[in-house]
Amino acid sequence: MFDRIVSLVPVALMGLILFLFEAGQMAPRDAFFIACAIVIVFTGQQFIAREDMGFVEAAKAIAAPDTYRSRTAFAAYVTCIALGLLVTAQVVASA
Repeated sequence: MFDRIVSLVPVALMGLILFLFEAGQMAPRDAFFIACAIVIVFTGQQFIAREDMGFVEAAKAIAAPDTYRSRTAFAAYVTCIALGLLVTAQVVASA
């Protein structure tokens, strides 16, 4: 259960960033910076979980759902990336 909560925290943060940006409560540069930071930290967490692999092998494994500890962890990672891309697209469109 703890693993699911830890996996869903970055998604909730990314959703909050998107909501605040859409509501006009956050500047575009701040939304972009925070969204990038969340994605970088979450991706780094995935690389650390695969530290016994080489870099290229770990990068390929991140895209494979069967290398995650649960389906929730994979879904959370993909959702976080998708929300990060949405925030980035919105920021670029507003510039």
